[in-house]
Amino acid sequence: MIRLPDAKFRIVATLLFSLTFLFTTARAQNFRGAINGTITDIQGGAIASAAITVTNDDTHATLNSVSTSAGEFSFQDLPLGTYTVTVASSGFSTAKIDKIIVQAGSTYTLPVKMAVSSAATTVEVDAGALTLDTTSVVQTTDIPQQVVADTPTNGRDFTQFVQYAPGFAGYSVGGGAGAAQINGVRTNQVNWQIEGTDNNDLWWNIPAVNQGGVSGIAGIVIPLDAIEQFSFVTSGMPETGRNAGGTVNLSIKSGTNHFHGSGYYYNRNEFFSANSPFNPTAKKPEARDIDYGGSIGGPLIKDKLFFFVSYEHQGFVLGVATAKTEPSAAYQAAATSVLNFYGVPVNSVSTALLQNLWPQSALTGPATTGNYFNPGTENGHSFNPLVKIDYNINEKNTLSVKGYFGDGNQTAPTSSELSPYFEVAPIHVENYSVIYNHIFNSKLTNQAFFGVSYFDQVFSDAQHNFNPVALGLNTGVTDASLSGAPKLTIGGAAAGSGLTGNASGFDPIGVTPPEGRTDITGHYDDAVAYTVGKHEFRFGGEFRKSQVYDFYQTGARGAFVFDGSQGPWSSTGGSAACDALATKNVGTADPNVTDGNVLLLADFLAGCLSSTNAIIAEGNQKRTVYENTYDLFGQDAWQITPKLNLNYGIRYDYGQAVHDSGKDLTSFNPNLAGGFAIQGGNVSNLYNPYKGSISPRVGASYALDDKTTVRAGFGLFYDTVYMLSILNLRGTTDGGALGIGNN
Repeated sequence: MIRLPDAKFRIVATLLFSLTFLFTTARAQNFRGAINGTITDIQGGAIASAAITVTNDDTHATLNSVSTSAGEFSFQDLPLGTYTVTVASSGFSTAKIDKIIVQAGSTYTLPVKMAVSSAATTVEVDAGALTLDTTSVVQTTDIPQQVVADTPTNGRDFTQFVQYAPGFAGYSVGGGAGAAQINGVRTNQVNWQIEGTDNNDLWWNIPAVNQGGVSGIAGIVIPLDAIEQFSFVTSGMPETGRNAGGTVNLSIKSGTNHFHGSGYYYNRNEFFSANSPFNPTAKKPEARDIDYGGSIGGPLIKDKLFFFVSYEHQGFVLGVATAKTEPSAAYQAAATSVLNFYGVPVNSVSTALLQNLWPQSALTGPATTGNYFNPGTENGHSFNPLVKIDYNINEKNTLSVKGYFGDGNQTAPTSSELSPYFEVAPIHVENYSVIYNHIFNSKLTNQAFFGVSYFDQVFSDAQHNFNPVALGLNTGVTDASLSGAPKLTIGGAAAGSGLTGNASGFDPIGVTPPEGRTDITGHYDDAVAYTVGKHEFRFGGEFRKSQVYDFYQTGARGAFVFDGSQGPWSSTGGSAACDALATKNVGTADPNVTDGNVLLLADFLAGCLSSTNAIIAEGNQKRTVYENTYDLFGQDAWQITPKLNLNYGIRYDYGQAVHDSGKDLTSFNPNLAGGFAIQGGNVSNLYNPYKGSISPRVGASYALDDKTTVRAGFGLFYDTVYMLSILNLRGTTDGGALGIGNN
């Protein structure tokens, strides 16, 4: 684990006032819910050994328990839905409470008062007339299925619901990376889960399912029609952890005893939009998003076995609608005139590159900035099926199995508006879970689940069959997997080059080498609930084993910059090698040049490369690394009085150092022989994993009346190491690496 970077740890001290119609408060990071309560007579005396039955209204699944010596009862880890609770005790009228809504991570507190009766009578009460939860101290935002379905979202992306949580700032898309914060923590400090299973892409530590692809549009999506509830815990008891910003739990719909389903078709079209003011034509650029799909659920065996299936297909087309500057024939003529002024010959390799690596249709504009408007489109599609099976084995055992499989592809401009250099990003994401619940007796229950998250995404130029070596640019690249254009930048005017502010530069090419990553996380979790007297104990732990295959081959095809500083036209006189090419007018400025872009292109046509901005990465940039994390927790909800509840507990997190078996993770260490620390070689770990992640949590809730509860909480929270800071070798402004090196 890693402590928070700003203050080393975060202390959360909150006083939360919540009304029932605003936010439901949750007791844990559990993706299921709970019903608890106290059974008393009219005078408030506890009734022990009362028989309690809880029935799911949709599946008729039934659970039984008895009240403790203090009249307390608790049903933990219930599937979401509507329930009926029946309470019976000798000498009292039977109490039946209808329409109890169980929500994700929330406890429905049920105070039951029983009247003395000599006859077999039943008193039926609507749960809506009863009090709100008074036994939990944490803050959660639960968004139910109907709100999920009806709330407008851009691209039907469930991650955008995080913006409705208290403490949110910014704009969330694809998990909010770089744009959204919760309670002031980093944008990637949220633990994303689907039915309890890890849904974190460990590279960025943002969602795997629904992660933003090119241009921030989610590469694949979980169907909104499959979501039962979106729950976000922003500060919680010890069961909540892994990240300090909070935990998102997505609950998936289940089948019931009645067949139910949906079907939909959405079509967004540029017909209903205005034309871009930058579009030089009267024709509007395309802006189309077509989504269709449906869902169906029902019984396979009534009251026992249920299924739910959902599918969504997304497809979008967007006009590029951005003017860019290209080295057009007119610009080339102007730059050639500069070369002629100094008697510098045009380099044949530069001519060959211009004729083969640039689409000729983009080089027909005038010698002015913004001379090209790409008529092409950004586009993408995804296929998103989901299946869930629920099995009520008997009164003591239930089993739930879920599988999601998302597959998509996107093509869009990132750094270049030239179609061959649009970024192509195929993506494949899967998420599975198996959940098993067992009731040992009326006091003791256990929930165990195993899940797997799989994330795979690859990036490349749209066209990568170029062979620059055959064109005369010998970059030294012989690996067939690295075929394609090197990154060529005609721009980035160097200091002292004499270029003015109008030297905007040209569109780069070869911007995306073959790169990407594959993340796989196995996740096991077990939680035991034990109710005795006035106490609800909960304890357990989890283990996550993650591996990341990283193949970001930045700079492997070479990166070259022509910035106008090398030729004799530079105000500093240029480089000695390029000055030697000139046969006349050395030291004299060409009076015909008014556009700095012409001098940038002159450097390129002359083959005058900026040596300080030319790189090629050699060696193997691919590696597979592993990270194992563990946690243990224990907590108690102590109902001191009918109005006052004290929650307390402790959590321990431990994360092993990132490691691999190849002895190729290195870091500079001047204290070691050779100056390098080699993981698995001369050191066991490149950094010391933190072993002090002990998180005490304490909180209290007090019911002022049956409509208002005051809550207060305090705790420490720790964060998990993610891969970007460890493995990212994409260069910084000084040419260095952001992450750990590789031999």
